[in-house]
This record gives sequence, C-alpha cells and structure tokens, in this order.
Amino acid sequence: MKAMRQFWHKYLVLLRIEWAVMLAYRSESFIWMAGAFIQPLVSMAVWLSISDGNEVDGFDAHAYVIYFLGVLLVDRLTSTWDVWDLDASIQDGSLSAKLVRPFHPIHWSISQNLVYKAFFALSLIPVWAVLAYFFPLLRLDISPMMYVLALLAIVLSSALRFIIGFNFGLLAFWTNRATAIYGLYEGIHLFLAGRLAPLSMFPAWVEKVAMWLPFYSTVGFPVELLTGRFEPASQVVLQNFAIQLAWLLLLCVIYRFEWKQGLQKYGAVGG
Repeated sequence: MKAMRQFWHKYLVLLRIEWAVMLAYRSESFIWMAGAFIQPLVSMAVWLSISDGNEVDGFDAHAYVIYFLGVLLVDRLTSTWDVWDLDASIQDGSLSAKLVRPFHPIHWSISQNLVYKAFFALSLIPVWAVLAYFFPLLRLDISPMMYVLALLAIVLSSALRFIIGFNFGLLAFWTNRATAIYGLYEGIHLFLAGRLAPLSMFPAWVEKVAMWLPFYSTVGFPVELLTGRFEPASQVVLQNFAIQLAWLLLLCVIYRFEWKQGLQKYGAVGG
C-alpha cells in the first residue's frame, strides 16, 4: 500500500513537471492545436459542397458539421506524437539518460500525453459548448448515457493510439526509418479511421476491414457515439468496445516484447 502511494505521489510530481513545461510553451501548443483544425474543417467543407444541401447516406448538412467537429475533438484528444520523440532518443542515445530515472521511460510519455490532452480538452470543449449555446446547428442530441460511452471510447482510443505510436517508435531499435513506417500507417489511418469521411461512405468491405483492424476504433467509433449514430445498448457498440479492448491487450503484449528485445540490441552510450 505504501509503495502504491509513493508511486502515485511520484506520478503527480511528474504530471506537475509536464504541466509546467506545457505552460512554458503554451503558444506553441495553441499553434499546434490550431494547425490540427485544418484537415477536419477542409473535409467538412468538401463534403458539404458535394452534398449541396442534399442528404447522402443519412448525412445532411447538420450531420456533416457535427461529425467533423467530433473528428476534430476526438482526434485532438487521442492523437500521439511519441513515435518521433522515441525515435530521436534511441537514435541520438538520449534514451540512456531516461533509463536511469526512477520511472520507466513510458511513464514520461504517458504523463506528457495526459497533460496535453487535458489542455486540449479544457480548451476545446468549453468553446464548443459556448458556440452550441448560440448556434443550434452545433448541438449534440444524445442521452447522458451516450456521453458516458463516448468518453469511455475516447479514453480507450487514446490508449490505443498511444501504444500504437510507442510500438512504432520502438522500431528505431532496429531501423532508422521508424517515423517513415509510422507515416505510412498514418496515411492509411487517415482514410480508414473515418477522419476524411464517415466509413459508411466507403465500400462495405473497406468498412469491415477498418472495423476489425485498429482504425475505426480509434476515431470513427468514438465520433459516431458522440454524434448519436448508435443506440446505447446496441450490439455494434458492445462489439466495438470489445475490439478496442482486444487490440489494446494485443498491442501491450507486442510492446513488452519489443521493449525487452530492443533493450538487448540498444548500444548507445551517454545521452
């Protein structure tokens, strides 16, 4: 029990450190957040133009606006950048310094993610709430239970995207092209996660592949919960939560294997 209290005390200190770092670079954080608005807003404008006021596959103008605002929010609360940090620290040897710290290096990445995503949540959600108060087009028509399910899906999605990025970063133990490989994954993710368009717009076989692989679970599923595309107790909701958990478990096993094997290969000195 005492060890657990000490662990959480250290974690709180780590979170405070990361929060202080984030505040020191808050202008950069706002610029990064603003830059992330471009893709969802451009996609929304394109689909609104294509539909030209007509309903397409169950999506009218209101549904498009809500969907892509959901994509913007979910993507900011789940995206990760650890592959670049991890790749750089392995390549330049600075991982050595992290290995002698009291915490496993993954905890520094987790705490950084928690702080930045809390920052994005505190910045984006109140703005959406205020705008929705004045503009009915931006309001969500879902039950309190759906808010809870959407929050749970976002948490699991964030964990999934984090461990995926971390696993790609660990490839730097064997190759100096880890970020390029991740870039290829991100290109596929852009389409199959529902970031460019709802998956229902794609052929049925593409939709099925995206649902069973860790793509739709990371963005499209939380967004469609948030925008009321499902009933709370429907089979598809339970199925997608099961897929999220199954992939999270599998990816954690892969991470443990990569980390153990990678450290044996790691030969950097100093850092």
